Amino acid sequence: MKLVPLTPGAAEPFAYSVRAIGGKATEAPLVAEVGDVPGRHVFTVLAPQPVPPDAIELTFLERHPHSTQTFLPIKVGRWLVVVAPKLPTGAPDLDGVEAYLAGPGDAICIARDAWHAGLTVLDEPAEVGMLMWRSDKGDDGVVFNLDKPIRLKI
Repeated sequence: MKLVPLTPGAAEPFAYSVRAIGGKATEAPLVAEVGDVPGRHVFTVLAPQPVPPDAIELTFLERHPHSTQTFLPIKVGRWLVVVAPKLPTGAPDLDGVEAYLAGPGDAICIARDAWHAGLTVLDEPAEVGMLMWRSDKGDDGVVFNLDKPIRLKI
């Protein structure tokens, strides 16, 4: 599957760009959305290691039924935003997977309950801020292991 550049609105309704509009302060209410179960907001600085751009393979997708998940680049080169619709069974629609190539200026908010790949960075070790609602029960991460990896090409 070929990666396409991430542009504002391209990944909607699964992921939303977080940016100022028209050079003015812009609220992004989905970023701090309160989950639908008891819990709290958690901000974590992730430190993913890069994968070789010629060997990008995704082996699972994940979703968070109770929370949005926002990624705010601190120090990053190119990175991936991979999303998929949900089938009526709740599983990801693998025929509808969309894959985007993001850069250091791209912050995104993954919609609540949207299937997506884990944070994957290219080029260099990264630091990315991640904000989400953390369920008190710890039941907000659903993983779907893929029978066949999704291979991505730049």
